[in-house]
Amino acid sequence: MNVGPYNFEPATYFPEIDHLRAGGGQIGDSTDTRHVFFYAPDGETPLGIELFGPRAQLETEGSITVVLPSGSRVRIPDAERLVRKAPAAQAA
Repeated sequence: MNVGPYNFEPATYFPEIDHLRAGGGQIGDSTDTRHVFFYAPDGETPLGIELFGPRAQLETEGSITVVLPSGSRVRIPDAERLVRKAPAAQAA
């Protein structure tokens, strides 16, 4: 899954909890509560990302965006496609 200049694989969307995980690494900090990046042991190289509520963001804002470690906000069309092709979770 392409996220700005990064490519994180594999990417898996869990519709039952509206959660997307791509890549791996050690959890880092984030300035946006809707996602967090994962890093190599050096703490500098992004190796993955976790998105919280991507379907909700897509439905309310019309796109899925994240703030890169550089501070730039980018849209993630690959995440949008992954979420759209997954069945929506049914309410209990």
